[in-house]
Amino acid sequence: MPLSVIEKHYWKHKENLRLERRHGIVEYETTMHHLHRFLEEKSQLSGKANLRIYDIGAGTGRYTSALMSEGYHVKAVELVQHNIDIFRKLEPTADVVKGNARSMPFIPDNSADITLLLGPLYHLIGEEEKLEALCEARRITKTGGLIFVAYLMNEYSMLSFCFDKDRIGGLMAAGVVDEQYHVRPPQDELYDYVRLDDINRLNQKAQLERVTIFSPDGAADYMRTRLNYMSDETFLHFIQYQKTISERPELLGAGSHVVDVLRKK
Repeated sequence: MPLSVIEKHYWKHKENLRLERRHGIVEYETTMHHLHRFLEEKSQLSGKANLRIYDIGAGTGRYTSALMSEGYHVKAVELVQHNIDIFRKLEPTADVVKGNARSMPFIPDNSADITLLLGPLYHLIGEEEKLEALCEARRITKTGGLIFVAYLMNEYSMLSFCFDKDRIGGLMAAGVVDEQYHVRPPQDELYDYVRLDDINRLNQKAQLERVTIFSPDGAADYMRTRLNYMSDETFLHFIQYQKTISERPELLGAGSHVVDVLRKK
């Protein structure tokens, strides 16, 4: 069977290394910073051993492995077999299964205290597919439980790919970018990009309530080269800076990602 667009990408793209590069470290450390806020709160109420976390679209298991090392019970779901193979070599004791974020009948209703969607919505094209994944996450999450949803941001794509690579004219002519400068990828594209109003509309349709929303990387993706030249001391300050300013509303949407933290009502 031919490989899908996503499978072809992850055969070439070393997902297990992405969060080990400096711009990825910023994203990872900031995301864990916020995840720990809510995990600690829930652990105090229920006890760490009683919490159940689902990592949907787990990639090669960076977040699952970290949470397992802290004593949390995590079940991972990943679409791409190549990623699963790497995941199992890196974390042989992990509970990881192959599955699609849009339909996971093997996961019971109302069973997760925290559900992570830190990758699937990058690759789901259009509102309908994203809404299916959000509703499935809502189904498997307990009432009062939390869902962490990561998105790729429209303006990062516009600035980094459409303008910086001088492709804007051709992309608009092809209908890939509309007159409001919103990326509208074809169905067979690898990535989709959103704005905050797109996210707000999805939340309303999925009947999910926002707890907070943060930028895990801020300017890091724009500053990849500069980050690599920073001293270790300065880079540590940059990570702390991003953690500190990651929820500032005037900066949301300017980075390459946001993570929306939602509660199932």
